[in-house]
Amino acid sequence: MTIYYPYTHLFPGPSHTVAISGPHIQVINTTTGDVLHSTTLFTDEARNAVLKSGPVRCAAVDKESKYLITTGEDKILKLWEVDGLKLLSERELPKKPTGLAFSADAQSILASDKFGDIFRYPFVHVPSTVTQKKDALSSHENPSGGQLILGHASPLNAFLLTHDERYIITADRDEHIRVSWYPQGYNIEMYCLGHSKFVSAIHVPQFDQSKLISGGGDPDLKIWDWMTGEVKHAIDVADAIDPFLVVRAVKRRRGGHDDDEEDEAVEGNGSKRRKGKGRAKGKDKQEEEKESEEGPIASSSQTTTDNAEKVLVIRKIGSLEADGVPTVIFSAVGATALFTLPYRDGVTMSNIRHFDFGRPITDFAIANDGLIWILLDSEWTPDGVPSGSGSPFVKVLQFSLGQLVEAPSGSHSALLLTLNETSLLEASVDDIKKLSLYIDLQTMPKYADKPEETEETTAEDTSDKKLSNKELGRMKRKQIVLAKAGGVGVGEGEEEEEPLSKKNKSEL
Repeated sequence: MTIYYPYTHLFPGPSHTVAISGPHIQVINTTTGDVLHSTTLFTDEARNAVLKSGPVRCAAVDKESKYLITTGEDKILKLWEVDGLKLLSERELPKKPTGLAFSADAQSILASDKFGDIFRYPFVHVPSTVTQKKDALSSHENPSGGQLILGHASPLNAFLLTHDERYIITADRDEHIRVSWYPQGYNIEMYCLGHSKFVSAIHVPQFDQSKLISGGGDPDLKIWDWMTGEVKHAIDVADAIDPFLVVRAVKRRRGGHDDDEEDEAVEGNGSKRRKGKGRAKGKDKQEEEKESEEGPIASSSQTTTDNAEKVLVIRKIGSLEADGVPTVIFSAVGATALFTLPYRDGVTMSNIRHFDFGRPITDFAIANDGLIWILLDSEWTPDGVPSGSGSPFVKVLQFSLGQLVEAPSGSHSALLLTLNETSLLEASVDDIKKLSLYIDLQTMPKYADKPEETEETTAEDTSDKKLSNKELGRMKRKQIVLAKAGGVGVGEGEEEEEPLSKKNKSEL
């Protein structure tokens, strides 16, 4: 039985398409389907360096599809020229990244990380000869001299630059969406408050750039006016997604801690858990403990057991105009279907359409010609053993009369054939497990063993439980958000927060 790596990233371009599977990168001619370049064909030394970096976790291309940035397990940011797959530079990132992006002119590279910071790096890397000191506002040292743009008090899950690049919008694991100036990220323009769980995906549609679509662990997608922080619409999607969630997360406990201690490390507030006399070999203390808190890694073929539960994590949100109709497209971690809904007032769950592939979707990409490329974990089986089934790893959809259908043969056919045959790379069972395709099902939720807080439970008398200042602060913030969401006053004796527009980080 031959097992293959599923694709984790695909960037279809007008002339070149970049396909990433496991630690490897391949550049394919978009028209002919010929594999032009591959890291599997590098010299022994260069190929070993690729393997040493581990599976590619984050990747992005510039809007002209000329350059590619990637990071793996080693936290090395690699800049590639797509034509020729030439490695232009490498630089060390301070912490494990959660996202990468190019600026519109490709002269700046942005990287978000697990400790809540976003750094900006110049396209041309000039290695520093002077040891970089820790920035007073960042949560950790920055070995490659990046410019700190902003920081959150919890891991960043998603970020984007607005189309005019005047603002940067960020979303974190503490339910916050923040709109900040760019590149003066210390100036906060607005908060979009209303999520009660983590936010894992955000998107500004090209056809309505004043709106933001967000989703995560909540049962709905929210549409915001991001300049005012007002929720314009919320669409319940949980019930539509639930029948297609086939990958489940193993339940885990956090030793009774109410919150993720990761925040303590970010905020640098001297938590006892964070004090240590030294560092583990090859890894600093903060990151070592942070990773241990995340629990066991969900493999790419996570089995369904009695100790497992369904967890909703919106993976990605995109949009396009389908037959002239503005349409939102989204996927969920561990779900086998791709979902769409029309972008209009009054849309409800009944308007959601889906296309079921029978295998979990690892990612999707919307090409400039309107075709939707779907990446599938075709090695997944309910019993957790990679199948080697021979099922397609990539499918292509298009809209027809408002419905998703498989695209008929056309100019994309040669590329599709290559992706499903020629460019497949063999892998072992251990290689597949190391991909951790569904790790978000375990690391995103914060209260895996606790009931959800409601307005009533957060206001209960807690005299029998001594709360930390941080826990009290979080409870107060949650009460304020819940009160505002319900149109209720904060209550006597409680001072409402200052207006959230344009606060400096030091004021938070």
